[in-house]
Amino acid sequence: MSFTPLVALKSKTGEFDSLRHLDEGENAAPRVIVELLDSVQPEGRGVIRSLVDAAVELAVRGRPAWVDPHLLTSAGGLAQCAGGPFEHLDNRIENALQDRCGLFTPDVPALVPVVPASATDTQLRAIALLQEHRPREVVVRFRDLGTDRLADRLGHIAHLTRLGDQAMHAVIDLGHVETVHPRQVEAARSLARALTDHLGPASTTLLAGSVPHTRLGYATTVRDRVEVRLWSEVAAGVGGAVIHYGDYGVVHPHPPAVSGGDARLPNPYFVYTVPGNAITLRRQLDREGGKVAEGAAVEAFSDIADELVARQEFAGSGYSWGDRELAGCRRGGDRTAGSVPRWIALATSHHIAHLTRRAPGEL
Repeated sequence: MSFTPLVALKSKTGEFDSLRHLDEGENAAPRVIVELLDSVQPEGRGVIRSLVDAAVELAVRGRPAWVDPHLLTSAGGLAQCAGGPFEHLDNRIENALQDRCGLFTPDVPALVPVVPASATDTQLRAIALLQEHRPREVVVRFRDLGTDRLADRLGHIAHLTRLGDQAMHAVIDLGHVETVHPRQVEAARSLARALTDHLGPASTTLLAGSVPHTRLGYATTVRDRVEVRLWSEVAAGVGGAVIHYGDYGVVHPHPPAVSGGDARLPNPYFVYTVPGNAITLRRQLDREGGKVAEGAAVEAFSDIADELVARQEFAGSGYSWGDRELAGCRRGGDRTAGSVPRWIALATSHHIAHLTRRAPGEL
């Protein structure tokens, strides 16, 4: 099986915008897990429109989005949709796909559902309803690294989701990691070996992320991407099977708590992925009386772009849409970036190109 990286995205417009500007190459699209948040409202255009557009782009490339609703609360709009979030999104993405492609609509499902390894029977039967509409693969996400009764669990999931001849993929999710712990490596190896034995040709992916939850200081830093070393050690211990690499892009694995208070513009920042590391650049905005002068964020980000493009690690303006836009954001350029979604879009675009363009040993 060919190596295919995976990126878990948090239902933010910036991340979705990056997917609308993927390269045209045959392998330019990674696998993508879309983690649904309550901010994705079924009505209106907002985030859900960006989500649908991104999912259509992935489906056109033959790689439907893997959709995970585990972060939704019962109070969220998607959770309250008739038929549930899977059915609602499946219909919307499928309709948008047909509108775009017409007679040339690709023969793929609109989305691939992600379920936890501990899914309830009710959750699994919801997937079976999707299968009645159109057979599709299923992704099982493991946060518990135990292997007890693994075969029984997988068999139960396959039966209740009416998986049939479709593949079952596995994602071993380690969440946020700061160091490589030998015990964690061995536990993940053990589960990966067991999963590859049971799932055969379907994919098994190790997912982790090391982006800090907060950004401290304003000096440019180079941080070790621990998730790459962790994946490398786990994959090396699973002989004869491909263990795919997965990460959380350029954001922390856990979404920030929603607060109704402070909506002020953050200090401009950028996370730039390079082999084995991530460069973080940040600028401080002057706030007189709590207010930021108009255009200050754009000017500060231009300063970030000037510094990053001048560094030897910069991949070049032709490397990705994000790199091209970044180069245009320098002083005197024809682009600007003054908001968090824009910064995230450019960084995620470069990150995806980094993962899909490089050989496994160069991540």
